Amino acid sequence: MPRPLGFLLHLAGIILVAAPLSILATLLLFPFWSWFEATTNIEAVGHSGPAQWCYAVAFLLFVASGVWLLLPRATK
Repeated sequence: MPRPLGFLLHLAGIILVAAPLSILATLLLFPFWSWFEATTNIEAVGHSGPAQWCYAVAFLLFVASGVWLLLPRATK
């Protein structure tokens, strides 16, 4: 398999795994988001749970971590 195709397949796998993990992590970090909102006055928790940007931050952190772990393997 060519390297670019392999990297794209690994990236797709990382994104598929990161999506449910980021939802779970965001919900488990609800106390952190409440503290963050109280400390910074940035809307992080609403009446229906964490704000959308909280989910996006968790998702981007999971994807970035997965790519960071994948890069040494992709450069070989």
